[in-house]
Amino acid sequence: MTMWADLGFTQSPYDTKSLQSTATGERLLVGRESHIRRLINRLSSTSSHVTIEGDSGAGKTSLITIANYRMKRNSDKARLPLLLPVEKTFQITTQESVKLLEASVYRAIAETFIRYRDDLRGWGYTTPKVADINKWMNSPIIKSMSAGASIAGVSLSAARSSSVNASSAFAESGLANTVRAWLSKCFNPPGCGYFVCVLDNLELLVTSASARQALEEIRDTVLAEPGLRWVICGARGVVRTAAASPRLQGRLCHPLAVEALSMDDAISALEARIDEFSTGGVPPVGVTGFQYLYEVLRCNLRNTLQKCEDFSFWLHDEGLLEGDEKENVNKLEYWLTLLSNEYSNNPGVSSTGWRLLDDMIDNEGLCDFEDHDFFGFSSPAEMKRFAVELERQNLVEMAPGDAGTDSAFVAPNGWLARFARSGSVIPRG
Repeated sequence: MTMWADLGFTQSPYDTKSLQSTATGERLLVGRESHIRRLINRLSSTSSHVTIEGDSGAGKTSLITIANYRMKRNSDKARLPLLLPVEKTFQITTQESVKLLEASVYRAIAETFIRYRDDLRGWGYTTPKVADINKWMNSPIIKSMSAGASIAGVSLSAARSSSVNASSAFAESGLANTVRAWLSKCFNPPGCGYFVCVLDNLELLVTSASARQALEEIRDTVLAEPGLRWVICGARGVVRTAAASPRLQGRLCHPLAVEALSMDDAISALEARIDEFSTGGVPPVGVTGFQYLYEVLRCNLRNTLQKCEDFSFWLHDEGLLEGDEKENVNKLEYWLTLLSNEYSNNPGVSSTGWRLLDDMIDNEGLCDFEDHDFFGFSSPAEMKRFAVELERQNLVEMAPGDAGTDSAFVAPNGWLARFARSGSVIPRG
């Protein structure tokens, strides 16, 4: 029996993983109806690809997932254009080349044709013969046929032979050419339907210049394929900066901003989770405790849910599960004091580092190294040195610029450190 069963829940109401593409996930997505409408409207009404920007933990991925769920659920021939989500979500990092991304995209599109073949055929779309390509992708050895034979329209060598799955000749060009032909034939006339792909976490490229370069490199390949619509998602301003590139004008829409949920919507999201998973238990963190945690953590839903779950495990470990909501608020105050004191008593932070953190928080949690005079430093390099000190202790995070990290923002642990340093207490509800 799990801890959550002991507490009267089928599972954790504070789980932080992205919502699933299910009816349950749709019920748990609160406060994002207007964002879903805007996203689907952009996907169906323009040839430019959609971009989304928001802080880490704001719920961008869950928003996209539920939008895709609705598009798939509502897909039929009468609702043009047809919008069908590709199951795989793509990422590109400094360690992963654009070529690897492109290969991954073409493989995923081939798999998507296989997945939706019967549906597409039922809606009257031209569907490819995918049996051989399915065998190629899912078996380490394929049998290539004799003279004149082909796999899904791609010519093969004369003699019957065996070849390894990762055959570079086919993997690098044949599959891409095949998928491109499938897209053109299936979604004809152009605009009658699309597969929707998601490129997530663009901020992993570290700098805005790297993100812009990566998007420019795929501008004329996967961003130009017929029958594909993209949702490109990221944080820390990287999407907005990359989308402003002259070479990407006409390819990318202006970013759709995903802000933090209002307090009312955040509380509604918590209540939806409790209602969904409760079998009659008292939640370890109810509305009163959640509300203050949400304020302390600057309205970041994912971080707040994580701390709710951490507190729940602490209650279990300490044998303190019994208690009503008011008693749990008292325990939460005590636990939060212990936790925040750990961060505020960090010996790895100098007095200058603490001053910078305090000044950043007074400046809405942000700093730009070019504003070094305002923050009392002699140069951007000196200011960045102390920001790096804070970053090593997980109190701030760096934000990308064109050449590197030229700004920083306070991380969740930084807000907790400030909570302790300011002597804050949890108000009684």
